[in-house]
Amino acid sequence: MDLFKNIIRAAERGRNLLLDREIRIGITGLSRGGKTALITSLVNTVSHFGEANLNVLLPRFQTYEESDMSYGGIAQPRDLSVAAFPYRQAMDALFSDPPKWPEPTDGVSEIRLELRYRDNRWLRRGEQRRLFIDIWDYPGEWLLDLTLLNLSYEEFSSRIRDQIVKVREVACPDDWISAGEKLDPKGAVDDGYLARVVSLYTGWLRACKNCGLAFVLPGRFVLPGHLEGAPVLQFLPWIWEHPGTCESDSLYAVLESRYEAYREQVVRKFYRECFSKIDRQIVIIDCIQALKGGRETFMDINDTFQILLQNFNYGNSTWWNRLFSPKIDRVVFAASKCDRITYDEHQHMLSLLKSMVSQAVGVVRAEGAHCEYLVLSAIRATDCMTVKLKSGEEQQVLKTDNPGEAPFFPGSVPDVWTRENMDFFQKYFDPAGMLSRLRPLRFKPDQPVPQLNLDVLLEYLLGDKL
Repeated sequence: MDLFKNIIRAAERGRNLLLDREIRIGITGLSRGGKTALITSLVNTVSHFGEANLNVLLPRFQTYEESDMSYGGIAQPRDLSVAAFPYRQAMDALFSDPPKWPEPTDGVSEIRLELRYRDNRWLRRGEQRRLFIDIWDYPGEWLLDLTLLNLSYEEFSSRIRDQIVKVREVACPDDWISAGEKLDPKGAVDDGYLARVVSLYTGWLRACKNCGLAFVLPGRFVLPGHLEGAPVLQFLPWIWEHPGTCESDSLYAVLESRYEAYREQVVRKFYRECFSKIDRQIVIIDCIQALKGGRETFMDINDTFQILLQNFNYGNSTWWNRLFSPKIDRVVFAASKCDRITYDEHQHMLSLLKSMVSQAVGVVRAEGAHCEYLVLSAIRATDCMTVKLKSGEEQQVLKTDNPGEAPFFPGSVPDVWTRENMDFFQKYFDPAGMLSRLRPLRFKPDQPVPQLNLDVLLEYLLGDKL
């Protein structure tokens, strides 16, 4: 019976793909980049589809009105073995008093949405149609592991060796390196001492993460999930001189075999679950956090996305691709949390984003996929308003909904990275630390989540499907 049900589900899924009734969206973002907030906002906004006057709140989602959208909501999950995205818990956090940010995810979860509308294409004009949208969430710490898919243990070790040189001044690795120097690569495994060195290495990775660095490998070391204490996490890169030929039971051979098991059994499984079949991709980057982290953090994030996006399958999408070899045909690069700056700074933020991902975009476009850029706030924490200064000049400022809290100007964002711009930003941006205390704006249960530019995102991702 289970086999029969699986065959029926697979056939239905193939039919949906063939008829272009299903779209799988992958949200690619690092830890604390805003993935969970974006998914919460997307689900909430879609759940209001069909309500009166929603088009006024989404004016640039032109296809919404053209397609006579009648319904949007959460559908039955596609894969019953994957945890459901905790949407209700996220909304409870937003409706608490005072509102709180949704908790970041600590495992893989999925949510399926259903849209009902009238087809506006001339061959099927007026026909009632349905479109299913699948979205996955996952810890950002695990994302960088995808870069390991094509790296041998020796190449992984070399990558970490290079990273140490780049970030030594920000996160000192001396503790685990000193302890690791006492390991004998050709000797037998001392599990107790190896665990100590791995623990020190993990501590260094956490220090890198806390400094805002993106290149934290392996990602499950800092957020192991159900793999806490598993032998597959008991390895580390060999950054010292290569030992040459080693016996199969030597320390070096064991480290290499555990790395290979991690790559094949953990990382490749994660890739298959979350990324191997996506059609559209949203790449979200917290540009403000990258700037605040300094030169090393900014360059680290820049390099990370260039490497990371090489692991996805881009190109034109055809019915054959959708069935047998899915390709990502549209990619949005979004600078998240843009409600932390005033509207007149958005163009600078957009220019900065373009400069950060220029090489990564080249990789995507070379494969035939389309790219767009935008600044985005999935869940707003501020409103932007204009005030008149004593000099008579007008200036845009940010305002929260906290009673008695005065409007404030956080500062300017550079439109391109230079050392001078970076130094100026770190010295003068948000000097009072207001941004770190922001919480979501209050809104009523019958209203959509306050957001900024989500309508632009929806038009680009869904416009040609409706």
